[in-house]
Amino acid sequence: MRAQGDLVIATLQGAAVTVQPLTREGLDTYYSRRPSLVNPFKMLPKGANRPLAFIVRIQNIGRDRVNFDPSQALLVDQQDRRAAPFSYDELYSIFSEIDQPDRALQALQETVLTNFLVIPPKIDRAGLLLFPRPEPEAKVVILDMGSFYVGSVEQLLLFEFEVTRVP
Repeated sequence: MRAQGDLVIATLQGAAVTVQPLTREGLDTYYSRRPSLVNPFKMLPKGANRPLAFIVRIQNIGRDRVNFDPSQALLVDQQDRRAAPFSYDELYSIFSEIDQPDRALQALQETVLTNFLVIPPKIDRAGLLLFPRPEPEAKVVILDMGSFYVGSVEQLLLFEFEVTRVP
């Protein structure tokens, strides 16, 4: 496991996983690279509680399939408070209330990891994991990837990040 700035890379037998937390500007950049999609987070009303976003890239560099169930990931703080990622149903209930919900929901459907992934050899997948914001007193969070398999072998993948507050 190694870190480059706020980017953390785990290299396993058969897979490489990169995780990076995204700021509001990072989300803008992420969606600007997808011109057919809107940035759904810009469509939320001012003052809305925005989720904490991580971009996850999984590269299958081996011969076995890689399986990942995003619904089993957890965000854990130093007080052992745990949060599951938002499901598509939860995101739907948040974004269906805004103006032009169809465009926002399409962008979420195409970019957020909510469904079980099977990644064949030599293929890469990337997407967002969205979590509720950590409690104000959280100083460190660990992203536990939960159900992550290379072939039939479960991998323990924990990514630690320091929490910084933007004024």
